[in-house]
Amino acid sequence: MKTDEIRHAIRAILAEAVKKHEMPETHYTLAGETVPFGSQKCVNDLDHRIEDAKVRRDTCPGRSDSREHYNGILRVLRRELRGARKLLDPS
Repeated sequence: MKTDEIRHAIRAILAEAVKKHEMPETHYTLAGETVPFGSQKCVNDLDHRIEDAKVRRDTCPGRSDSREHYNGILRVLRRELRGARKLLDPS
């Protein structure tokens, strides 16, 4: 198999795995734009959301409920970012 054929097969497998785990097929950016999940715009938006949440979390006092809240949000955003990056570049 050629490298391109292998990459195409891997992307197909990852896309199927995403559907089985109920990952969204679309992503809504902060600007309100609907983009495909796993696209470069999706990955960029998730990166920006993570940076924003980290800045906000770092303003909260340690061991506070609000800090734990932002840590939970960051955990979910990072999980989504990993899934989006796998679809974007499965190598």
